[in-house]
Amino acid sequence: MNYNIAIPSYQRSQQLREKTLLLLYKHKIPLEKITIFVANEAEHHKYQHMLKSTPYDGVKLIVGVPGMGAVRNFIRSYYPVGTRVFHMDDDLVDILRKKSDKVMLPVQNLETEVILRGFEALETYNANIFGIYAAANPMFMKHKVSVGLYYCIGSCWGNINRHDQDLFVTMDDKEDFERSLQYYVKDGRVVRLDDITAKTKYYGVGGMQEKRTEKTILEGAETLVKRYPGLCKMYIRESTGHAELRLRDTR
Repeated sequence: MNYNIAIPSYQRSQQLREKTLLLLYKHKIPLEKITIFVANEAEHHKYQHMLKSTPYDGVKLIVGVPGMGAVRNFIRSYYPVGTRVFHMDDDLVDILRKKSDKVMLPVQNLETEVILRGFEALETYNANIFGIYAAANPMFMKHKVSVGLYYCIGSCWGNINRHDQDLFVTMDDKEDFERSLQYYVKDGRVVRLDDITAKTKYYGVGGMQEKRTEKTILEGAETLVKRYPGLCKMYIRESTGHAELRLRDTR
């Protein structure tokens, strides 16, 4: 099965090299499957220099556009319709599988256990997007594939590419919630691998966090509640004070 890996990255060339690309290298993902999308020519030069004389020297670097929502749309337009695209953030340290309610272990083969499995699930359930479990907590993870209205976290997800305007995101904050809702409304289902989750490690430089504020997070959540009544509900997470969403079809 053919697939491509898309990694949007902004001012994180070193983190990308030491995290997501190292993870892909560990799992022997062919270099030709990987494309990194950067914001401008200056970033292109910086990333090219940072990756020189590494196993990732020569990886495809594409100048996209700045902004999380904008680059997600750029990536959608970049790949032909029907392309299987596996999207990854640039700060992924590992992909984990639930072993028991108390134990998670790194997947042994990212390609077969996550990527190909996810795309095979799309064929099985006649769906077009799959995600992984958002919380790295084995107590709540399940040994199953869920199909319906589920949140596909933006750090790690796959889709069969379409250029449908209804699937282009309109925001930076909560764009992964927006995309999950868009696909559910369009197709009637999204797929989630409930026994798989991601481990990230953010150093505080670059990325979407550069422009994210409590206000933009709240505005994103409020917009989606208004746009998709009956499909999501907003609440304030006590640990962060940030606005969050719960997805549920109550229509």
